[in-house]
Amino acid sequence: MRLRHIETLHAVMVAGTISGAARLLNVTQPAATQALQHAELQLGYKLFRRERNRLVPTREALALHGEIDKLYVQLDAVRRLSTSLARDPGTELRILIAPSLTGALLPAALRRFRCRYGATPIGVRTEHSGDIARAIALREADIGIVYGSHPHPALSETEVATGRLVCVGERLKPHRATLSLKELADQPVIRLDHRDPLGFVLADAAGRLGVEFMGAITVQTYQAALSLAEAGFGPALVDEFTAANRRAGYLHCYPVEPRIPVQLVALRAAAASDHAGCGHFVECITEAAAALQREGAALA
Repeated sequence: MRLRHIETLHAVMVAGTISGAARLLNVTQPAATQALQHAELQLGYKLFRRERNRLVPTREALALHGEIDKLYVQLDAVRRLSTSLARDPGTELRILIAPSLTGALLPAALRRFRCRYGATPIGVRTEHSGDIARAIALREADIGIVYGSHPHPALSETEVATGRLVCVGERLKPHRATLSLKELADQPVIRLDHRDPLGFVLADAAGRLGVEFMGAITVQTYQAALSLAEAGFGPALVDEFTAANRRAGYLHCYPVEPRIPVQLVALRAAAASDHAGCGHFVECITEAAAALQREGAALA
């Protein structure tokens, strides 16, 4: 198939009619019809059948469109990368960060950054860790702060901190410094979904100990877990950096045993000239993470 055949098939699939496809492609209706006919002639089979003034895709068209969708995703990545490459380097420091790290960790890091390196323009956007890794690879931002490692040939990684999983809730065990997963088996625990990498580690550890959480709530982000704990839905299993965001004074933070590590990583594009502030920001957020860990240990 030629490129114009692929574009026509995609447009007809989206619009459902030849006239709609022509508008999407910014061509005349006869030109769109001719391109579709040429595609079918070249392929040797029909791509659509007409039903009630609409074009219904054949089995072959549906199969082709699945692959064409993948192609359009790749083309979009190329467009995004080409736009990013046109950006003037050395202007705004673009930071991507997981939402739950913006409550306590990010402000502490930015205060250090501002004190040392002046009024560098800064743009902050929150995304899930996997989306941040993809965006950094496409150079849509200068630096990303994520949970865990994200191996990719277009990325370089720097460890920021290694924290641990903690339980945030009302004082469950007076005079105890830690809680075991087994002690939480009878609690309505709020935790990350097992499809999340850290959620999987927790589920695996609980499974090996024979722990089943009763009446639990699963969520997609640590910040959502903390918010539900503050609303009284039960104790939440979160990382210690998210726990530092808690506002409710009655919520206590217990390190969980066995220890489940939570790694924070700074991602930058490999083989690219860094924004001048990238290294400084990594330095500041590493120091801020260490300070939060010390404060958490002192309060435990």
